[in-house]
Amino acid sequence: MTTTPTTTATAVQAIEQAEAAWLAALVEGEKALIPLMLEDSRVVHGPVGKVDDRETWAHFHVTRRRSVSAKATELKITVRGNTAITTCFHEMYTVLDESIAPFPMQETVTKVWEETDEGWRLAHMVMGRRFPPV
Repeated sequence: MTTTPTTTATAVQAIEQAEAAWLAALVEGEKALIPLMLEDSRVVHGPVGKVDDRETWAHFHVTRRRSVSAKATELKITVRGNTAITTCFHEMYTVLDESIAPFPMQETVTKVWEETDEGWRLAHMVMGRRFPPV
């Protein structure tokens, strides 16, 4: 596939929409997350770099750290044919324990998106936690 400025601009817009859908799905839950991911996608997360498939990670996200809001900043997108790499900061308010208020959590996130007939889908994601700003 030859990439022209027009196809790149179109891809960037589509990836921006996929990223926005991802943020909404983080709040909506497991059933919204899984369709945005390829069947063989992997997620690297946690303090020790745990690797999960899409179903395991989506279930973990909903049951262990349910997000009640999510936003992204400093989104950078690189497009190479039908593959895109994004980096950004996620800030989420997360319920770690139902008896206490949601906790602010930030992560530096790198995602690899693949273009499919259904649109851009997540192939791989690596998340690294960071402390919220003071």
